[in-house]
Amino acid sequence: MEKYKRQEISPVEEENERDESYQASNPNIDSRRTKENYHIIYPFKSYIEIINKRLAQLELKRKIRSDAILMNSFVVTSDGEFFKGLRPWEQRDFFRDCVQFFEDKYGEENMISAVVHMDETTPHLHLNFVPINDGRLSSKSLFDRQKLAQLQTELWEQVGKKYGLQRGKENSQATHITA
Repeated sequence: MEKYKRQEISPVEEENERDESYQASNPNIDSRRTKENYHIIYPFKSYIEIINKRLAQLELKRKIRSDAILMNSFVVTSDGEFFKGLRPWEQRDFFRDCVQFFEDKYGEENMISAVVHMDETTPHLHLNFVPINDGRLSSKSLFDRQKLAQLQTELWEQVGKKYGLQRGKENSQATHITA
């Protein structure tokens, strides 16, 4: 899970919503396959416009701080072997079920975008949403180490198990390495 402040959102959007003309710094992106990427939630406006519209709907007691976290982002994936064992329609169903899980947990009205990247080594979902909890912007109240571990377990129980995915090792100190 990543947290983004206002000034960090546009570059994330550019990478997530890329087209064939996107100049990738990541050598794992095969721009010839970018046309195979697809949306489960398509952002009909820019991420910032969607965020601003959602925040305007809230009855906030205070002005939003300039350094506030406005967007949380998850990357949902597995190893290549998992995806090789699924038919294309099963892969789509897996990612749709993942998005449904996040919508149910954090509110469909808070979702910004859900895009599946097929143009890298392993298919993966980028899911972005506004972190609203009890009517206020608060990434901190939604996510801490314990809540993230619980989230991983819930996602596995409600989605992963159905597709034969194994649960990651609980309390592992392993870290994700980005290229």
